[in-house]
This record gives sequence, C-alpha cells and structure tokens, in this order.
Amino acid sequence: MLNFTGQTRRRNVNLGNRTRNTKKDLLEKTKRERERRAQDKLKEDASRTIQKYVRRHFANVRFFKTAFTNAQLVHMIPAYGGKLINYISRDDLQQLLILSHDFLSTYPSPLGNSQLLSLLKLYQDDTLVMQTISDLNMKYPTIDEFLDSVSTFLRQTSVSSYSVTLKLADIIEMWGVMDTNASLNIFSIPIGRYEEQPFALDFYCLLAERNLLPKYIDSDPTLWDNMAKAYSHSRETGQKNIAKLLIPNFSHYVSSSILPNDNDYVLKFYEKAFIDEVITATKDYVSDEGHVRNLMRYIASSPNQSCKNSVLITLLSNKNFVRRLSWEFFHTKFSATKTEANPLFSVLAQLIDMHLLISTDRELLDHESVIPIEELKKFTSILKDFSFRQYWGLLETERNLMLREAVPLLNKIYERDSRLHFLSTEDSSAYWENSDKQFLNLRFYEELQEYEDLYRERLEQEEEEENMEKDLDFGTERRSFKSLLLNKMKKRLKSSLRFRKLEILLDLPFFIPFEERVDLFYMFIALDKRRLSLDDDHSLMNTFAPWASTGMRKQSAIISRENVLDDAFNAFNSIGERFKASLDVTFVNEFGEEAGIDGGGITKEFLTNVTEEGFKDSKHELFQTNDHYDLYPSVVYDASKLKYIWFLGKIVGKCLYEHVLIDVSFSDFFLKKLLNYSNGFLSSFSDLGSYDSVLYSNLVKLLNMSAEEIKSLDLTFEIDEPNSPAKVVDLIPNGSKTYVTKDNVLLYITKVTDYKLNRRCFKPVSAFHGGLSVIIAPHWMEMFNSIELQMLISGERDNIDLGDLKANTEYGGYTEDDQTIVDFWEVLNTFKFEEKLSFLKFVTSVPQAPLQGFKALDPKFGIRNAGTEKFRLPTASTCVNLLKLPDYRNKKVLKEKLLYAINSGARFDLS
Repeated sequence: MLNFTGQTRRRNVNLGNRTRNTKKDLLEKTKRERERRAQDKLKEDASRTIQKYVRRHFANVRFFKTAFTNAQLVHMIPAYGGKLINYISRDDLQQLLILSHDFLSTYPSPLGNSQLLSLLKLYQDDTLVMQTISDLNMKYPTIDEFLDSVSTFLRQTSVSSYSVTLKLADIIEMWGVMDTNASLNIFSIPIGRYEEQPFALDFYCLLAERNLLPKYIDSDPTLWDNMAKAYSHSRETGQKNIAKLLIPNFSHYVSSSILPNDNDYVLKFYEKAFIDEVITATKDYVSDEGHVRNLMRYIASSPNQSCKNSVLITLLSNKNFVRRLSWEFFHTKFSATKTEANPLFSVLAQLIDMHLLISTDRELLDHESVIPIEELKKFTSILKDFSFRQYWGLLETERNLMLREAVPLLNKIYERDSRLHFLSTEDSSAYWENSDKQFLNLRFYEELQEYEDLYRERLEQEEEEENMEKDLDFGTERRSFKSLLLNKMKKRLKSSLRFRKLEILLDLPFFIPFEERVDLFYMFIALDKRRLSLDDDHSLMNTFAPWASTGMRKQSAIISRENVLDDAFNAFNSIGERFKASLDVTFVNEFGEEAGIDGGGITKEFLTNVTEEGFKDSKHELFQTNDHYDLYPSVVYDASKLKYIWFLGKIVGKCLYEHVLIDVSFSDFFLKKLLNYSNGFLSSFSDLGSYDSVLYSNLVKLLNMSAEEIKSLDLTFEIDEPNSPAKVVDLIPNGSKTYVTKDNVLLYITKVTDYKLNRRCFKPVSAFHGGLSVIIAPHWMEMFNSIELQMLISGERDNIDLGDLKANTEYGGYTEDDQTIVDFWEVLNTFKFEEKLSFLKFVTSVPQAPLQGFKALDPKFGIRNAGTEKFRLPTASTCVNLLKLPDYRNKKVLKEKLLYAINSGARFDLS
C-alpha cells in the first residue's frame, strides 16, 4: 500500500479467526429478522387499535353528553343496546328506559327486543330489570336472546324481587319458551347452595308451580341437581309438576351417573310424596312396557340402599298397585330367550325380595297379603324355570340380565321355604330339584377337581398365612374366588355341560338334590385328604412303611378331663392345617392317664367334649343364646376370647372333616353369616328375627305405624349399649338429637340392624369363620343354606329311620335273632319321636341321624351283651356309638330300664 510519502506500508491480516457464514446460518438469521419485524408490526397495529378505541370512547363520551331531543333519545337503545352501560349512568339509563317505553314496546322489528335483552345480560342486580322487560314488544318473541340473557343474569345475580321473578315467568309463558329445546339452558345454571343463589332457586320454584318446565330433561347433572332443589323448596303444586317432568326420564338415566349421591336434595325424590307421584304416573299404564321401565329405572336410580328400600316399602303399601303389576306379569308371555331385562319381572322381583325381608312368617303365608302366597308360589315356579334354562341352555354371554336379580331372590325363597315348607314338604325337597334327566345324571368330578386345584393354587399365590391374627384383622379384604376361578375354567370349558353344572352348583345349588350335594361335600373332603396324603391308601402305607410316608403325622396331645378346652387350645390352636391329620389324644383324670387305643372313638369323644365345654359352659362366656336357645358368638369379647372363638371354629371344621356330629344348634343369622363370607358376613333385616325376635317384631310394627304413632314413641337414632363406656351409641352422626319419623323410619331400622348384626358381630363371626376355613373351604359350605349347614353339623333331627339303624348295627355277644335283640327293636319302634331322639343322644351323643344315613356313622352303632343281671341299667359308650345292653329276655323290663337310662343320662357311670 502507498502512503503520502510514496513508501509502502505493511498491513497484517489475521485470516484464521474469521468464521464463514453457512447457508443455514444465513437462512436462520433471515427468519429471526422476519419474526422481529412481524412482532414490531403487531405492536404497532395494537397501539393504533388502542388509540383508535380510546379516541372513539372519548368521542362517544362527548357524544352522549350532547343534548338530544326526546325524539332522538328513543332511538338510543335500538342503536346502541348494551353498550349504553359504558357511557351513561344508571339513573340516566333508567330515565331512558322510561322515556323509550312506548317506542320500544311497539318497535316494528325484533331488533328492539334484542337490544333490550343485551342490556339485561349485563345487569348485576334487579334495579332496572322490571323496566327493561316491560319495554319488550311481546309481538316479536326473541327466545334465544331471552334465554341467553336470563341465564347470564341468573348466574351473576344473588338477589331479586318477587315482582321481577313473576314478570320473567310471564314472558316465558307468553312466548312459549318451554316448548323449545333451548329452554334447558335456563335450568342448567350451577346455583350451588340455596344461600348462595336464592333468586335463581326461587325463580325455578315459581316456574315449577306454574308448570313452566322443559318438555324433557337431559343427563346434565347440574340440571337434575337444580330440579331436586326446586322440588325441595316448591309448594305442593310445583312438586307435582316437577315429578311429572322427571318420572318419564328415569327410564334413560340412572343416578350413578347423574344424581349426585351426596346431595341431600336428591333424597327428596325418594320420599313418600314423590314415590306416590311415581305410582300415580304408572298405575294406569302397567300394561305399557315403557311406563313400567320408567318405574324400574327409578328404583335403579336410588342413590343408596335406604332410598331403594323406601321406594319398595311404599310400593308394597299400595296393595292395588302391586296386584295390578302381578296380574299384568302373569298374563304377559315372558320370554327367557331375550337378553334384555323385562321391566315387569324386575319390579316384581324386587318387590317380592322386600316382601320376604319385612314379612313375618304369618304374613308371608297369608292369602290376603299384598303378595298372596299363591302368587309367590306361581312367581317362584316361573323364576325357577327361567333361571335353570338360562344356566343350562345358554352361554354366559347369551344370558338375560335379569339373572342378577333372579338368582339371589331364588336363593332367599329357597332359604325361607326350607324352614316353612310352603313349596316343598317336610319329607321331601323334590320341588327344588330339577327333573332334567341329563342334568341329574351328568357327573362332573373332573371339573370339581380342577376347581379345587385352582382354589388351592390361588391360596398359595396369595400366600394367605393360616394364622389367627390375619383372620381377625377387621380391615382384611375379603375376596370371592368363585368368579375368578370360573373365568379361568371358562376359557376352556365354557360350552361344556359339565362346566354349566358346576356353575349351577356354585350359584343355584338347590337344583341338585341335597343328598348329592352332601356326597359332593364329602368328596371335596376326600380330595383334600388325598392332597394331604390322609386318605385310607396313604394311612395303610404309613402303617407298614412309616419311613416312606409323605403325609401328615398324627398330632398328639394329653388332655385333662377338667380343662378340656384349654388343653385342646394349647395343643392344637397353632398347628394350622396339620389339625386335619389323625389325632392321638390321651385323656388324663384325677387317677392319671386313661388307657385306650384311639380307633376313632377317642377322637370323637375329644371333639364332642371340646364342643360341650366351649359352646355350653358358662365359665368361658364365648357363646350366647337367642330366645330359642340357639348359639352365636358372644358380642362381648376381648382378644383372648376371640382366639378361643377362632379355635372353636376350627373344632367345628374338624368335626365336619371327620364326619363327627355334635349336639350344637346355631342361630340362623350366624349360619347365614358363615355362608356370606364373600360379602363381608353382612346380614339383612330379616336375619334379625333369629338374633332377637322381640326387637325384630317391634321394628316390623314400626313399619306399619302412622307418622303420629311413631312421633309419640319419641325415638332417636341411638341405641342402648350396656358394654359401651357411654352406655348409648349413636346410629348416625348426632343420632341422639335426630328423631325417628315416618320419613326416616326405614333408615332407623336399617341402622339398628346394621349395628346389632354387622358392627357388633363382625369380629367374633370373622374369628369363628377364620378357624372354620382352615379346615373347611368356604365353597364347600356354600353349596348349602343355613338350615342344611346346621344339618351337616348336627345331623337330621326330623328323620330317624330305625330300619336303616337296624341294617347298620353290629352285635357283640348277641345275634340278630336273640330274644333281647328282637325285643329291643320292637320296644324302640314304640318310642315317641322325642324318646327316639333321646335314645340317639344316649348312644351317639347327638340327638340326630347322620345325613347319609346310619351307614355313615363311624364307628357303626353296636349292641354288646352286658351280662344277665336284670337289675342293671343299659349304659353307652358314645365315643364308639356302643350300647351295653343286659340280656333281660323280658320286653317290659327292657323298656322300663332303657327309658330310665336314657332319661337319666346314664353312660359309663350309671348301673
């Protein structure tokens, strides 16, 4: 480079630090620049817009400050509408509305109304509402704008006068607003509590009283909630109109998705006044399936069981209505092939269910009852046939939804009939047994074995420890394995008839003859013994090759005669399932160990002695009795007593497992609980009769009392509890201050039942069932009802077949043809029934016959020659079912001595 001196100057250029821009960089830079310019333009445009509106606002302010003539002012509202609120004061607006009244009320197009309603939409209170709606031209209904404005006004206004409410209602009526679908909008405002939006609720009440309601109602929960509130606060006319609106809509919507269960207002739909409206709306249309479906859905919509009970009780109190339903059902062809529910069937089934629940035995059998016994029989026959055809003839996916109500109802009728025999007879339960030969002859042992294997596998997967503490845990989740196990089997066997018979056994066991179910029960035990290597084959192998044994070893114990229960508890309480093994019991009395080899007799004596002491000895106070002297676990307990109750459950399980009958009669409600494990041992009101018949009778009387009679009793929601520190227990929060009325009497009865049978009894029942289940799996027992379970435990009291006993008798020192033996059977045949029971108790310790006949008595009944001394009395060894009978050779002497012996309790010691 040249400088001004003509000499060159060197310039150093650093080329290494210079970064060359790529095409991508240039494009990115250009994009950022473009976005920046766009943002700047937006800001500039926004600024211009703001300035424009500010200038316009000030121009409008100046404009509205201009002095106008009246002729000009009347055009302000049609021209500006709701915008006026921003530029003139409330007083000026009020004057403008007054001034414009004649002009606007005759305005020649809907524009005037639209602009007036745009004002209404912006009001925060009702100061200007009356004048605004008075200016409307009623010749031009602007319904959409009206609904929109009123809905907005209701949302933002908390107080308004009655005159405004009345005026709005007048417009709704004049314009026929409720004939449009859009009318629902006005009722769908979330008004919250009454204190928060009293005007909106008052408005709804007024509309209801004038029958200005929508023609239909949709599934919006807010809308239903508002209708409930309006129903609660309306006068009688309004309530009737709301009821007429709501009743037809229950056929489409169920409460679980619509009615908020925690809303007290909704409960009004399940009080007598509303239920009566439902009956009125249905009674003349029972032949119309749609009307009956409304009723069915209304019942299904009950937010809780108490509400549902209230509906059913009120329906049952209307005998004519129930008779109409029954007549229609029995004269309508009922199809069992459809999969949808038949509404008549559903409603009648639920009414019969409630009838069974609240009726005494006398009322149930009454020909003049609300559901006469003849109709109950006819309905049961239909129900029985329907249920069997569904199970036996169809796959589960093809079955009618009515089975959900039919199956439990049929089981309840069966339980009641087992006691009252209004369908079956005392000598035969053939009514319940299905006559289908293919069904009866079908054997399904492989399916039973598979079900049992899955059950045991499931237990192992769940790692259910066989210890008492877990079974006594109040919070332990109770699972029903039945559906889970059946689903596993269904994948492979769903079309198999043997699988369907297994389903019937588990859900409707009474279709299978009782004798077959008893055989299946003992088959389950046999399968279990094989699993544990306790069956006869393994026992024989263990005898000759004990070193090769894989089964359970005998469980030994020394038992004191004076402390049978305590010694048994200490010896066998903690051994879990090993208690199923053979027992090696040695009794000890004041003289030392008793000699004897246990061939089954000592084990039987041990089990019967433990039950005698555990259930009947008052010193332990583990069980108490009802007024029929039937036993149930004591509701006064501590941790120690619960452990003994648990152990006694295990003892009863062992007796069932070993075919040992015991002379113990349990309360029916307690047995039902044992069969209701999967539902948490819950009992219902009808079970209260076997717990406290006096209390049950008094509560039934409450149902039939008038409101004045109930009020005179001065009852509150509390109950005496002597064992509670407070001596009384509230059944509901603040129960001592809540009086029982006609409206809440069902809730009171439900709460008393729940407290007595469920809350107080849960832990002892759970304890007993826990011990019982160690030995007897729940599904083994659930093949039977409570009466049948009692028969399994203590035998068949009402059927003593002396011919069967004679055919299964073994003799020692006698032959069947000896004179004394001939006389003995003739004398026994002359005994009265109670004397025969006493004889059975004398020789076997139990006054009942084995369910499978005397062939199942183990050891068999035996008669041994006790010598020729005619002054001696007969004695017995109940542990081996042995009668020691002197060789009297005189029928009269034999009868006198035998009667004296059995009535004196003579066994080993009396001679």
